[in-house]
Amino acid sequence: MKRVVLVMLAIVVGLTGCGTAGAGQPSEQASASVQTNKPVYIMAGILDANDKAQITSKIAAKVAAISVDVGSVVKKGDTLITLDTKDIEDQVAQAQAAVDTAQANLVKTQVGSRPEQISQAQAQLDAAKTAYTNAQTNYDRNQQLASAGAISQAQLETAQTQLSAAQAQYNSAQDSLTMLSKGETQETINVLQAQVKQAQAALDLAKTQLANGTIVAPISGTISAKNINIGELASPGVALLSVVNDDSLFVSASLPAGLVGSVKAGQEVLVKVSEIPDKEFVGEVASVDPVIDSRSTSVLAKIQIKNPDPVLKPGMLAEIGLKK
Repeated sequence: MKRVVLVMLAIVVGLTGCGTAGAGQPSEQASASVQTNKPVYIMAGILDANDKAQITSKIAAKVAAISVDVGSVVKKGDTLITLDTKDIEDQVAQAQAAVDTAQANLVKTQVGSRPEQISQAQAQLDAAKTAYTNAQTNYDRNQQLASAGAISQAQLETAQTQLSAAQAQYNSAQDSLTMLSKGETQETINVLQAQVKQAQAALDLAKTQLANGTIVAPISGTISAKNINIGELASPGVALLSVVNDDSLFVSASLPAGLVGSVKAGQEVLVKVSEIPDKEFVGEVASVDPVIDSRSTSVLAKIQIKNPDPVLKPGMLAEIGLKK
């Protein structure tokens, strides 16, 4: 920022000198001198890029491979970093098994009972009915004998207990056959369907985490910074790489308020950078901020570099001049 301020001061001094040159000469000579001079550089700023990105990880994992280094040219979608995801692969396998089990349970319930299961339940019901009938007959007979004093009260109570047990078994067999014939209730099916959805959601999350183990370039450009090495832990949100698209360079330049009328959007300008003093570049005014900064008495102008040269890099100090 100090460099920009110094350049702006030099520009202001130069412009002031141009305005006062010829204090002891005719005004015609001063005008002719300005016409023959090179373009006047009236703004200064730092080169930056419209397209740039900080590459971060969405999961915490060790770096297994890095496909690029500083200066590497990448395209959008290229693999940059591969993380160690063995643990996540196991989670995906477990989640898949849970989905398969939940789906199998649901299908089994929806299909209903097999014919042989119903036949078996019917046979059990028939046997229980026969046992119940026999127990009822035995109880009735013992009740008559007890009334005649032929058996004791204890023997009658035993017969009654046997009858109750036979009746309970008969009722249970009947309920089992009814359930197999009608199938599970809709409430049970709804619960199983919810279990399938829950298992599928867990599987989708595990797969997403696994996909996050491969970090790709979000934009095309050049790797400008590398802050991670193989074997180190990549933490979520921490910048691992930086990508800059040098084809989208621009300058945010400070334009003195008194020269606002000389610059407008769409105007072609000249750009030079201190690191390449023997070359000029062509830019275009993309926008001029209508608000004047009260502290610096200047406005912000955005200059887009036309047909950027590979030698231009973000961070370079640039001066902007009007073409004669």
